[in-house]
Amino acid sequence: MAFTEWQLSEIKIAADKYLGKRNEMIGEHIDQVKCEYRVEGQSVIIYEKRKQFMGDGYINIDVAKATYRKASNDWKLFWMRRDMKWHCYELAMFHKDIESVFRFVDEDQSGAFWG
Repeated sequence: MAFTEWQLSEIKIAADKYLGKRNEMIGEHIDQVKCEYRVEGQSVIIYEKRKQFMGDGYINIDVAKATYRKASNDWKLFWMRRDMKWHCYELAMFHKDIESVFRFVDEDQSGAFWG
């Protein structure tokens, strides 16, 4: 099941608010690193887009994933561990809305998402 236009709008508003703030902090280095998101199925993936050290390309480094669960009407949060697999973020696994997910990942009090 794909997201509705209304849900996609909610995702974009939350992303613009929290990732936009993070991108403003990057400032003059925005051409080298930028925080973005993508939608894959029922998930929203937050990632850093970084300029490659050698060459003109970019690499994407996944930071967090939130999967919408229609049956319970909530979002389940995951983080990428060093084994490069998604794991449930057990300290705050469920969120009532996507803005709560973006806010939690932005604050990152444990260092699990941004290091």
